[in-house]
Amino acid sequence: MQHQIQQSVARQKDRRPQRGRGEVMGAKMASATRSALYDKHGREIMVGDILKVFHFIGRRNKHHFMFKQVMREQKLGKGVEDYFYISHLNFRDDGYHLHRDGSVLGDYEIVQSIDAQFDRRPRIDPKEPRP
Repeated sequence: MQHQIQQSVARQKDRRPQRGRGEVMGAKMASATRSALYDKHGREIMVGDILKVFHFIGRRNKHHFMFKQVMREQKLGKGVEDYFYISHLNFRDDGYHLHRDGSVLGDYEIVQSIDAQFDRRPRIDPKEPRP
């Protein structure tokens, strides 16, 4: 399994356009990456990423978060749609799927990746309307 994740990361590195740190992609580039998901900062979510997900606001306005990991890409449905399988980081096999439809996930933030270069990934403007 670890070997599959490493191979997937190596393929993604080859496809990634080289840009400066924190540079924002234009609308044309963003519309071309339709089968992707983005965190709240506009960075593309990829296999192997650890995600910090907002859970609830508790007493004294304390924000609680959960941590998840993107385990693999999967094709589901009759139209063969792209999905990510997300693990809850526990010992059970009870994750969930996120549809890769080009949306920005406002409650998700990438906090770690396999190659530790997630902060250098190209960004989209999360506030810009998506087609």
